[in-house]
Amino acid sequence: MSAPCINRRELKRYQTALRLQQCGLELTLDRGFDGWTIDDLALAADVSRRTVFNYFDGKADVVLGPGIEVDQAHVDAFIAGGPTGRLFDDLILLAHEAIKDRTDDERMITLLREAVVKDSRLLVLVHDRLEEAATGLVECVRQREGDDYPAQQARLLLKLMLTFFDNALDRTSDDPSRTFTEHFDATIADARTALA
Repeated sequence: MSAPCINRRELKRYQTALRLQQCGLELTLDRGFDGWTIDDLALAADVSRRTVFNYFDGKADVVLGPGIEVDQAHVDAFIAGGPTGRLFDDLILLAHEAIKDRTDDERMITLLREAVVKDSRLLVLVHDRLEEAATGLVECVRQREGDDYPAQQARLLLKLMLTFFDNALDRTSDDPSRTFTEHFDATIADARTALA
């Protein structure tokens, strides 16, 4: 099989997943998270129910998208004390890795934010997902800094990162002419200035 065929297939798969997520978000905004079914989603996206489950495990995955994943090489570099040797800066670089493939569609980011704000059930699901990611990241920080590094301090750093994400989402909604990543970086810069 030639590379162009593989690329087209991967592109089609990506586009289908995005279409399913967009339809799921729109259904959630119209009816609430519990107000639609996978059959409704399949109908809205013009695919079969089986196709939906080929892409996602359930409604939460459709609406929220895939979980946060970072390439293991970046995690290993972070745990080893890199890439800069400064914990906060390295957390920011790790955050960039976590969002780099997820922030190319500003409209989807805005839809997701609107859906989460509008539906408290989604807010709980987002909290659970972030809590799971935070637990893993706290463990990475403690592996890097040593077991005596206070877990509360590691969690504080992660809560700051979540605040930065939230602020960047607000900025993206207010100013869609810039990318989410640009707004995230601006948020970090403003935080550095405020805390200097």
